[in-house]
Amino acid sequence: MQHSPFRARAGDGGRRRSAGGVAAAAALALALTGLVTPAQAAETYDVEIRATGGGETTGAGTYAPGETVQLGATPADGNVWGGWTSEQLDWLRARLDTFTMPASDVVIDTSFRPQARPLKEVYDGLFQMGNIWSGPQTYEAGSPASARMERDFEVITAENAMKPESLLPNANIDDTTGAFTFNFGQADQFVDETIARGSTVHGHVLVWHGQSPPKLNSGTTGGTRELARENMRRYIEEVLTHFSGRVPTWDVVNEAFVDGLDSFDPATQSWQDFLRGGPNGGQSNWYKVYAEGADADAGETPGDFIYDAFVFARQYGPEVNLQYNDFNMFQSAGKGRAAIAMAKDLNARYAAEHPEDPRLLIETIGMQSHNYISQTPAFACADRTQLGGLVDEDAEAWQAGACSNAASVEATIQQIIDAGLRVAISELDLFVWEAWNAEPETSNAANYRDLNDPEVRERISRGEFTYWVDKISHRAELEEIQAQRFAEYFSVYTKYADAIDRVTFWGLNDQRSWRATHNPLLLNGDWSEKLAMWAVSDPQGWYDRDAADGDGIVVEATVPEATEPGTLTLTVADHGDAVTLEEARNAGDRLRFTGQLPTVTVTDSRNDEQARDGGWSTSGQSTSLVSGERTLTADHLGWTPKVLTPRPGVTAGAWVATALSDGPGLATAQRLASASSDGRYGSTQLSAGLVLDVPVGTAPGTYRGTLTVSLFPVD
Repeated sequence: MQHSPFRARAGDGGRRRSAGGVAAAAALALALTGLVTPAQAAETYDVEIRATGGGETTGAGTYAPGETVQLGATPADGNVWGGWTSEQLDWLRARLDTFTMPASDVVIDTSFRPQARPLKEVYDGLFQMGNIWSGPQTYEAGSPASARMERDFEVITAENAMKPESLLPNANIDDTTGAFTFNFGQADQFVDETIARGSTVHGHVLVWHGQSPPKLNSGTTGGTRELARENMRRYIEEVLTHFSGRVPTWDVVNEAFVDGLDSFDPATQSWQDFLRGGPNGGQSNWYKVYAEGADADAGETPGDFIYDAFVFARQYGPEVNLQYNDFNMFQSAGKGRAAIAMAKDLNARYAAEHPEDPRLLIETIGMQSHNYISQTPAFACADRTQLGGLVDEDAEAWQAGACSNAASVEATIQQIIDAGLRVAISELDLFVWEAWNAEPETSNAANYRDLNDPEVRERISRGEFTYWVDKISHRAELEEIQAQRFAEYFSVYTKYADAIDRVTFWGLNDQRSWRATHNPLLLNGDWSEKLAMWAVSDPQGWYDRDAADGDGIVVEATVPEATEPGTLTLTVADHGDAVTLEEARNAGDRLRFTGQLPTVTVTDSRNDEQARDGGWSTSGQSTSLVSGERTLTADHLGWTPKVLTPRPGVTAGAWVATALSDGPGLATAQRLASASSDGRYGSTQLSAGLVLDVPVGTAPGTYRGTLTVSLFPVD
């Protein structure tokens, strides 16, 4: 039986891979030298652009030192651009469009990849995909923001327009009578336009200690428990009545618990003790005013403001799904557990007081998910195989981030489900930098820098960013780690999709984010797709990627250095950056280049039962060889396989001629060697003489391609 091969990821040099009963593959980079451009005069140098994927580049040519080189990259339809990389210019996925020519040749690599699928299509049938409306510019006709909203998202939250201070500014509460004068203008515009675009509105937020008019719960208009409670009732009545039938879900209470709640035991502790403004710190006028007027003998508590808010919301919005929303909910042993205990207690109280209503009072828990890329879901800690080579070996222990199997996003989701509640991922973004406000740059959007901007390189080495000092080598790794984290989060969300109603990103692109200098989202400030967009749209495809950091040139692949009993493995000897084919001779109608396939070692330690009395087979297949915009198809490459350690039962594959010799070349899979059941066991070394025939007159350049050697168990 033949199995689909897997390919080791680029840059995996020295790592071990075991195939077991599954096929293995190793990808080799081929470099053709000998076809070089004519020597230029000493005062000029060449710029060579090596591009992979669907797109066109400009800027290659001959320049004098000091000249300005103008670069251009235009993706083909349905593709996005991955940025420039150049060792000579110390670039790492830079998105620059000009540079000053040095006194040396410059080789620039770039790549194009398919555009991510629309997110609302990817997750259709699992959960809704959401984002935020930041003002009228979000829906401006013809704008990138409007197009992205239309393409990817279907449930929209107002970033600020539906918060209490926006709907009811403090000045609109009469100092004498306490009368309210609401300002629904911008909120109505948002709601009406969202519905007209075919999307759904999520309401955010009714009761919150922040961004609320102080007169609601302090001073002469709201400074007693009774006044504040009545103000809350009037406010919720007016808002839910106004938006009735247009806003099906609401965050009723937001962020009621203290920060940094790492541990909470509902059996021995009261969740009320950890409310913001209570004995464990924090500030909340709602808690304060309810505490000052509480009649303990009558069973009143400061936390009653939460219950009142939800009861009023149910009274005036009977059709609305009522939600509690908070951050740091990954603290499943602390804040997450406390919030769930609160919801269970208040639901039980409501059921006892309102037996006529079969619904839960609090139906959904919103996990804001303003997290850092050093925090991973639990499964990434338990299963490190998908972390890959994201950081230097010295940082291996750090890779697991802040999570554990006992305190994590996944554990909190499971606890919410166990409590009979629904889940909303309500404000998702993943911060790259350490300080919560991205000090010393602060969160000022003017200080935003694309992670592809060379200036960001200087931020990594500063002492303020202790997550990264001595743990990564360059800024491009930050984007890759962030993408990995997003893939991990969405793997978890997909796993629990039956309980998750929506996943809402808190912003459209990094520069527009409330934490712009944290680079927390899926798009750069110029609306180009980050690796994170790829990872979110296709988590498994992200895990299975095999291109070398996006430049499409596979450098090396290895499998286990030492095998375990019962495995079938393949290794390829070290061959540096690439196997180089040297010009051998001019054969009249062709130029011929030859080289040697690095030693391939097949090790088979399976017993007869595991091998199913079969053997193994190896094959090779090449991609086209590319130099800039010029291509040599893979059938120009042929080989002569050989067994370096001959023994009975092992046979080399047949000679494969090139297309110029009327052969198929390596454009399709060709056998390198095979072993019968009698000859399979132990280690066998293989190689092949490589030959590349190209027509005389082929455009000069350095042509590169990838030769994949695959190993299959054979019955």
